[in-house]
Amino acid sequence: MADINSIFPTPVYFEDLRRKFTKGELDFVKKVKLNAVNNTGNVRSKSTYLLNEPPFKKLKKDLDAMIKDYFSKIVAGNDIVPYITQSWTNYTKQNQFHHRHSHANSFVSGVLYIDVDSEVDRIYFYNKYQPTIKVEVSEYNLYNSPSWWFPISTGRVVMFPSDTVHEVKIKEKDNERISLAFNVFIKGMLGNARELTELKI
Repeated sequence: MADINSIFPTPVYFEDLRRKFTKGELDFVKKVKLNAVNNTGNVRSKSTYLLNEPPFKKLKKDLDAMIKDYFSKIVAGNDIVPYITQSWTNYTKQNQFHHRHSHANSFVSGVLYIDVDSEVDRIYFYNKYQPTIKVEVSEYNLYNSPSWWFPISTGRVVMFPSDTVHEVKIKEKDNERISLAFNVFIKGMLGNARELTELKI
């Protein structure tokens, strides 16, 4: 029997908030929307440092714990400390979308879903390595798919390497999809002197 192994996979980490959003957090999300600015396909908060705000103090602590878990299980790096750089809310109404993109100047990116319709809302990821030979595919799988999607739900967190291309397709149904996105960078000692890769940041 043939044995197929997957090497160098792209990690997509999921975790649940494991609590309901507080009234203060939800009120803050509504308040922030009053000053929302246009994005490509939808709108986002004007501020891009929302997790530094007092109403999100507890939420930041919860996300910091998940980020620590991500780095422990996936990166497994010595002498580095991850920290959230920017954070903002996205608001997507029916027939709106969130353009296909990745996140520059970031190590890991994440999304916390504040209000979604789990029946239709999804996150789509795209393979950044395009094949040099194109064949017609009769059945898609993890090895031959140019894209892959996951269902999402309120209170769910997803994290992935920041260079992973992703998007939100045109929003179905009339609910408003609300999410909190964030970028994570690292500080500490990278590489080592022996291999001429040492860098302290």
